[in-house]
Formats: sequence, C-alpha cells, structure tokens
Amino acid sequence: MPTSALSLPRRPSAPFITTILAGAVLMAGCAQQRTEGYYNPPRESTVTDAQQQGQGAGFLPLVQAPSQLQIALKAPAPGQSRKPAPTEEEAAHQAAVAENQAAAAAAAAGSTSAAAHALVPQAQTYMGTVPCLSPSQQCAAQRVTLTLAPNGRWRSRSIYLSQAGEAGAPSTQQGCWDATAERPPRVLIFDVDGNPLMELTVAANNVLRVASVLGVTPNLTYNFTRQPDLDPIDELSQSPVPKCS
Repeated sequence: MPTSALSLPRRPSAPFITTILAGAVLMAGCAQQRTEGYYNPPRESTVTDAQQQGQGAGFLPLVQAPSQLQIALKAPAPGQSRKPAPTEEEAAHQAAVAENQAAAAAAAAGSTSAAAHALVPQAQTYMGTVPCLSPSQQCAAQRVTLTLAPNGRWRSRSIYLSQAGEAGAPSTQQGCWDATAERPPRVLIFDVDGNPLMELTVAANNVLRVASVLGVTPNLTYNFTRQPDLDPIDELSQSPVPKCS
C-alpha cells in the first residue's frame, strides 16, 4: 500500500510572530499613557455644551473669566471705627469758624463786610442797560459795564443812548460797594463820597436785578448779566483809589 503524503500545517514564520509581538507591546504602551477617566467622560449638560461651543467645540481648554464686579463686604477692622456724623453743636461751630475766616479774609482784602467777600470772592464784570438818572432827548438809557472787586471797590463804564438809538461818548466812574447777608442778598453801590447810587438784588447766580437808582424804583425790569471775561476798566488806573472801609 503506497504511503500517502500527509499535509501538515505550516508554522508561522519568525518575522510574522515578531511583528505581532511588537504591535501588542505598542498597544499596551498607548493604553498606559491614557489619563484616568479617559473612557469615562463627564456627563453632558447644557452648561458644558455651551462652554465647549464657546471655546471652539472642545478644541481649546475651558477658562472661566473672573467676575468683573467684586464687592468686598467686610466689616471694619477691630482697631478702626467709622467717623460719626457731626452733631448740631459741632456743625454750628464749624459754620462759625468758616464765617470768622471769611470775615478775616474780607478785612485783609479791605472789603466792608464778609457778606460782600462771600458774594464776590474774585473780581466779576456785569453788563446791563439801566434808565438814565435824568431822562431826556439826549439820554433814553445807558449801557453800563460794572466790575465788582472783592475789596469793596467797583468801577463802571457807561455809554448813554439817545432816543434815536445813537451812542454817546463813554464815561467812567468808581466807588465802593457792599452786600447784605439776607437771602437773596442785595448789592449796595456808593459813589466815592459814600452817597448811595444804586441798589441791586441777586436774582440768580449770574444776574443782578436793578432794585432802585438814586432811591427811585424803575417801572421796568433791568438786569445786569455777568460776563465771561473780566473788564478791569483800565481808564481809571491812574485815578485815586477810593477809600472803602
């Protein structure tokens, strides 16, 4: 009986076995490099979805910005105490000290009262139209530029207007002035000899209203309005300075 050739399975070659072992080692190394929880990602929620979309669909790390408004609600330190509000006596004392300081500054400046210095702490120029002292064909009204100084002196420049609206030559004048402490305060204008010329009432911050001229109350309303620029009225620079006390 002829011997039949038996077909035995072929053994894998050595290079093939080496390739399989190397792949297994590589996969084991990759598995060891995975971070903990790699296969257990956190459950999705609306907040995480919105954060990931805002950060580029998860390709960038999530960074939460700190709050823009931070209010420290802390109680005062044991050694620190809040400053109490001044009492009525302390407030009255502070007001008296301020009034005395204003009076001292007014006396140093040569003004007649602290009220005048408080009303006009620096030189101010006003302009307005007032009736003539003796209305006639030659003078229907006069346009006056009035400058008040905190030392109790004043200067003015007047331009007389005729019935036809023609302007005459300007004239200058100076004297002393004072203010009352009432509300609203009144401004009293005197000539160099101490005779009253005009009385003004503070109608607003920058407005003086004519109350009387030479003791006569006008029928119409006349106002002096403060000007943005100071007019020193230099025409009187060489004239003797009035003594205001």
